[in-house]
Amino acid sequence: MFKNKVNRQIIIWTTILGGFFSSLVKWGSEVNMPPRQPGEISPPAAHIDAWLGWIGIDSHSLDYIYQNTSVLGAVTLYHWLFSFAFAFVYVYISYFCNKIRLWYGALYGIIITVVMHGFLIPLLGFRNPAYDNGAVGWLWNLNGYELWSEILGHIYWAASIEICLIAVLAHFARPIRGVWRQ
Repeated sequence: MFKNKVNRQIIIWTTILGGFFSSLVKWGSEVNMPPRQPGEISPPAAHIDAWLGWIGIDSHSLDYIYQNTSVLGAVTLYHWLFSFAFAFVYVYISYFCNKIRLWYGALYGIIITVVMHGFLIPLLGFRNPAYDNGAVGWLWNLNGYELWSEILGHIYWAASIEICLIAVLAHFARPIRGVWRQ
């Protein structure tokens, strides 16, 4: 896979384009359907505070004001970095297992929601919803608003990565369906 120059370019370009566009799509989907109640700390903010607090970086370290609105810069950067990382994972997995691309990537979005928001984030102690009196936010403890926001947001997000993969494959004249390796 990585020995082939075209395959490397497909992975690199899809990671860059998919990471960029999917981060905007995921962020934009949360404007319409916020997954958390006002005042609740988001899992990315909790991660930043817990993992980088010891070196003086917290979830407000990179905050800035844009049109009189406070923007969480560190959380934004965190979301962007994860979008690039998960775009790479999507492209890498799709090289070996084309089924991950099912429903234009929606399957991948659903898997990410279940694994990350349903199990890993609560397991690490970064989700204790205010509406559940601080209980651990396992998938089965999330309210319908949060669950649907995350599921739909990740489906939109993953579909945008798939669209970028299709565009990159088309650019390199690779088949859009099936295994795209040589």
